[in-house]
Amino acid sequence: MFKSKIAAKLAAYFALAILVFAFVMAFSFGHFFRENFIERQQRGLAYRAASVAAIMGDNLERSRMREAREAREKKAGETAAGTENKSGSETEGPAVSGQNAKAGPAAGSKAVNPGTLLRSRRLIAYVNIITADDVWVANKNGDIAMRTHIKEGDDMKEVPHNVRGHVEHHNGPQGRDIPPVFEGTTTVNSLPQTYRDMFRKGFKGESAVREEFDKRINEMMVLATAPIYDKNGGVEGVLMLRVPVFGLRHAFREALEVFGGCLVLALLLALAAAWFLSLKFTRPLNTMKDTAEKLAAGDYTARCYIQQNDEIGELAATLDSMAGRLEEADRETRQTEKIRKEFIANISHELRTPVTVVRGSLEALRDKVVTEPADVERYYDTMYDETLFLQRLINDLLDLSRLQNVDFPIDKEPLNFCEVVQGAVRSARHLAREKNITINCDMDTPIYKMTGDFGRLNQMLMIFLDNAVKFSPENSSVEVKLANRRLTIADHGPGIKSEDLLHVFDRFYKTRGENNKTGSGLGLAIAREIAERHVIALSMQSEYGKGATAVMELPKPEELTAEEKAEMA
Repeated sequence: MFKSKIAAKLAAYFALAILVFAFVMAFSFGHFFRENFIERQQRGLAYRAASVAAIMGDNLERSRMREAREAREKKAGETAAGTENKSGSETEGPAVSGQNAKAGPAAGSKAVNPGTLLRSRRLIAYVNIITADDVWVANKNGDIAMRTHIKEGDDMKEVPHNVRGHVEHHNGPQGRDIPPVFEGTTTVNSLPQTYRDMFRKGFKGESAVREEFDKRINEMMVLATAPIYDKNGGVEGVLMLRVPVFGLRHAFREALEVFGGCLVLALLLALAAAWFLSLKFTRPLNTMKDTAEKLAAGDYTARCYIQQNDEIGELAATLDSMAGRLEEADRETRQTEKIRKEFIANISHELRTPVTVVRGSLEALRDKVVTEPADVERYYDTMYDETLFLQRLINDLLDLSRLQNVDFPIDKEPLNFCEVVQGAVRSARHLAREKNITINCDMDTPIYKMTGDFGRLNQMLMIFLDNAVKFSPENSSVEVKLANRRLTIADHGPGIKSEDLLHVFDRFYKTRGENNKTGSGLGLAIAREIAERHVIALSMQSEYGKGATAVMELPKPEELTAEEKAEMA
């Protein structure tokens, strides 16, 4: 379905991560939203309960003072009315006084009636109506008077059977309708355990607040109790305020709907961004895949050309580097194949000529075509020369084959390279006598210590000196110079064309025409192999018509011993 499977997987993983994140966020949001909302309700309700309880305590003291004043006024009225029997009146006075004195303490010790606690009806009703709090007040006897909001039309359906009372309908401020209020009475012991515990704490002087789910109204309720104190600090009753957390589920549902809508929109945008980024991420991978397929098909010119400062960029650079090496290896393979074919053609040509000459000479001798002694001798000399050429060619091929084999050992030992140069020059001077060529040798040091094979180094130098003598005109000179780790052998022959300089060290590559008829084309190739075995850098310099110079960059000389230093001194 998708062209890029990796992009699809990355997008799927990203989407899964987003979904997990959304689930965690939704759960956390719902939990903390609910907890925070209810916690704020609890704090607010506890504060209101404490405030209303304080006001009710003040109203309780005022009510007691008013009752005491009314009792005194009543007593004064009864005294003014008098009786006919003064003695009786005198007797009655103390009796009434004693009765009142007795009633005073009794009234003080008598539990306050809940109705008395709710005597400030306007205040309580105002709190009940404005705050929508249910107000319950309990006295010391456990009697409770309550004002509880109920839903319109339900009337008594939400009121428990053990609660007595009636429903009142009120108009709120400015004539606005408010839910009906149930006003009734019950006892603490008839309440659920949660309510009983909270009232008992209140009678101990402790405030309490908690939440509870009310199945009757299918809402979460927040309850707060506060003790009502008299002027002496004693607990006269307990006030409970109840408030349903109206709209919590609705607000929570609305919040979830908004959160869910935003989440869906964010998820869609995130998926689109994930798909785009996944395609951008996998595009270089697809490019590398196509490049690898081209390389597998044999197109070694294919490249990724990806520039990124990351692991993908490093992988692409490695792939391009590998492609470059494959292209170079392919080019070398083609060149090797070309050289192999040329080698076969050259060796066939080199072998065919002497074999043809030898065969022709033998046929002429066998068939008695040549009978004159001088001609027969000349034919024998020709076959001998061709045989020597074949022997030299075979030896050169064997030397080249051995030197190209890295496992073929050469006998290296410490030596003085200057002695190798001097020995090769002495041998070459014998070859140069026939053409009256002078070989000059100049060295800046008598000792150049290095580790090498004396015979192979001498063979390398003889190849260059032989070529220098071969291509130098008669009565000329060859200059051999060693200075600053550099050995040069220069001749004054016809030189080498610039297009031939690149191939002078190739096998069977012959240059300089008529002067090189007897060469096998393997000498310089053998010299290169010997030089590589001794870490000597070879090069050929020439200006056509002005001779050629073989240049050998020698390795750093080894440290001389004390005896060698004394010899130099």
